[in-house]
Formats: sequence, C-alpha cells, structure tokens
Amino acid sequence: MSADSAKELLEKAEELRRNCRFGEAINFYRAAAQAPDASEDIKRKSLASVELMQEINGFVNVDLMNP
Repeated sequence: MSADSAKELLEKAEELRRNCRFGEAINFYRAAAQAPDASEDIKRKSLASVELMQEINGFVNVDLMNP
C-alpha cells in the first residue's frame, strides 16, 4: 500500500466502501491519512470516514433487542 499516493489510497478506500468491504476500506483510509503526501483535507476525510464506519458498524438498536 505504501507505494501509492494518498489520493490513490483514498480512491481505493472509497471504492471498497461502495462495495461494502468495510474492513479493507478502513485499512486504506488509515493508510491514506498516514501517507507522506497526504494533505490536511485527505487526512480529515479519511479519519472522518473511519470514524463513521466504526460508528455505523457498532450501532445497536436496544429497542429491537428487547421486544
């Protein structure tokens, strides 16, 4: 992954997310944020996407669990 630019990593992460491959997408978002050429915009977008996917993945509707 490290040979790719931050922009390429971000594009790959978004493609994986669209294909519901969330674990892999998170890895690519993190790699994009940590890439040496990552702009502040790419870092912000990547980290926000990771946070959002983790929040969605961890959501539990307690009302549905306790009928």
